[in-house]
Amino acid sequence: MPRFHSRPESRNETRMGLNLIERYIFKKALLSFLIAGGGLVGVLWVVRAVQTVDVIMSKGQGIVTYLQMTLLGIPTLAAAIAPLALLIGLIRTINGLNDDSEMVVMHASGASRISLLKPFLALSLLVTLLVYTLHLWAGPASMQELRNFITKVRADLVSVVVKEGAFQDIGTGLTFHVAERVPGGSLRGVLITDTRSEKENFTYLAQSGDVTKQGDKTYLVLRNGQIQRQTKDQSNLSIVRFSSYAFNLSSFSGGGGAAGRSQQEVSTYHLLFPDPKDPLYKAHPQRFTSELHIRLTGGLYPLMVGLVVLAFLGMPHSHRQGQTLLVTLACLDIVALRGLAIMAEGAIRGNPIWIYATWFIPLSAIAFASWLIWRDKAALSPELLAKIDNQLTGLAQRTAPLRARLAGYGRKAKQPSAMAGAGAAQ
Repeated sequence: MPRFHSRPESRNETRMGLNLIERYIFKKALLSFLIAGGGLVGVLWVVRAVQTVDVIMSKGQGIVTYLQMTLLGIPTLAAAIAPLALLIGLIRTINGLNDDSEMVVMHASGASRISLLKPFLALSLLVTLLVYTLHLWAGPASMQELRNFITKVRADLVSVVVKEGAFQDIGTGLTFHVAERVPGGSLRGVLITDTRSEKENFTYLAQSGDVTKQGDKTYLVLRNGQIQRQTKDQSNLSIVRFSSYAFNLSSFSGGGGAAGRSQQEVSTYHLLFPDPKDPLYKAHPQRFTSELHIRLTGGLYPLMVGLVVLAFLGMPHSHRQGQTLLVTLACLDIVALRGLAIMAEGAIRGNPIWIYATWFIPLSAIAFASWLIWRDKAALSPELLAKIDNQLTGLAQRTAPLRARLAGYGRKAKQPSAMAGAGAAQ
């Protein structure tokens, strides 16, 4: 811990000492945030990587392709977990400073509460800027790149990976069969079964086919074949013959059209100024409105988390009494606010009036927590905190016999099974 004088000799020395304190606290909080954020992103990335491991196991792609697909989703993951990582980092730092009595020493040396909280506020603003960057630019750009990348991978699966004479699934409900490959990349004897629709099944038969690209779309151009269409609830079968037919590979890889796109990959500029001819906007205009306000309010939550945590835990403590209760109440408050906001975000598509709720929830929490900090007030007075702590302690004492009895029943239930196992072993 840096040394500072309890009675500085000059105003300049006081200013330098406070700057040293602020830098010290900021470094500790930043390190805690980075450790928590890195751990959470790593865990979620591993989970997502395991879910897409079939790209290597069954689709014939290499490890580089696998890593590129999973890494492109990290900006979206980082934006989602940044407030949680900030919550963990702030609580860990503040508890550490209070456990070592550093906050009390700093306060006694002349540092005001506002001065001690400046580093935490600075970190909250930094994380807010990061989340806004991810929400408004990096996240949509990475999702768009992921869609284009998947389109390319799907096209490669058809033109390169699909084996001669084998039936291979390419996406859900889509199966390809190629009888022969010829030099130059052309395919001979192409069979495609498409069962993705809930109402109809399609079967495509063609003598030959070639993969081609036009703009951001990829097509498999089939020649000299037929399309068999069958309704699932009926036995009617209709056949259409063609000399040339372009099968849209982007339709099952996320490219082109409203069916494969998501509002999450639309740029913020196009959310603000949507193209009336955009198929996704024409089909679901409410999704653009919902996504725009989710992005604009998403960056407020790191600031809300920082201010709420400081309102509950920002007072220097020389002992641990009530600290656990304050941490619990702060976490419950943040979880409740975020849960209400998520419900409001989901309700926007049904009724646009919920837009006001998505803004009111974080802004009201920010305003109230800021007022408490500015007026140097605690979220809970020491008297109320002590009263709640005493009530919880009394409740634990009254329920102790019941918990002991339940534990005894649990031990008795385990004893017969243990004896049965010993008898079987004999």
